[in-house]
Amino acid sequence: MNNHHMIEEGNQEAAIGAFLLAHEGHTQDVEVQRGTWSIFCRCARCEDIHTYEVDNEAREWALMLPMWQEEEEKKKLA
Repeated sequence: MNNHHMIEEGNQEAAIGAFLLAHEGHTQDVEVQRGTWSIFCRCARCEDIHTYEVDNEAREWALMLPMWQEEEEKKKLA
């Protein structure tokens, strides 16, 4: 089963924890790769794969950058 999920900034640990809990009893078969804005979780035994991505709004907020929509609007008005 392959699943892709959008998550909010700060929910990365909860997403990993939920995946590990779902595979309790055989976590030795679980692989977790964590990047800055994404997480890849795979269970070799179940062939279960979940990817988690921090949504764009959360990324912008975390980086304290203006939202791309606001930037586009400023370009149109200029």
